[in-house]
Amino acid sequence: MAETLASYPEEIRYLILALQRQGNRKLNNLFAQLDLTTSQSETIEVIGMYGPMSTREVGEYLICESGSPSRLLATLAAKGLTVTSRSVTDRRATLHALTPKGREMVERIKDLKRSFQDELAASLAEVENRYPEDLLTQLTFLLEDPDLVMALKNRYPRLFSRL
Repeated sequence: MAETLASYPEEIRYLILALQRQGNRKLNNLFAQLDLTTSQSETIEVIGMYGPMSTREVGEYLICESGSPSRLLATLAAKGLTVTSRSVTDRRATLHALTPKGREMVERIKDLKRSFQDELAASLAEVENRYPEDLLTQLTFLLEDPDLVMALKNRYPRLFSRL
């Protein structure tokens, strides 16, 4: 009987977690050049695309953070990247918009993201060619971080049997 992804639920869960951690580390290293975290970068992009926005609205668009983004937004304001105002339609709501410095930062964030995504796209194309129709091996191949590779190899050596 052929194995399917359903045969590896725990392995896939940890593999996805490892890939997410790897990607987050890479992005944090890139955005550190701008003195930003990945969460701050995503927030700046969201406000740049959809702002001005209330605190609640910003939170509804963020993937990197759950819950209220109040502290994240306060940090961006302290860095001079966003400015706050009161909503004219709802005096209880605080609106967040980008400052000129924040708008400049959006372009720098997009440039770094484009570089990251181009590299990822090249890796995805390579893995699709090497292991067509084998998603589990494709995902395993994408893992490059030596510590994460070692941890997964120690726990789930069969993930690496086709590499």
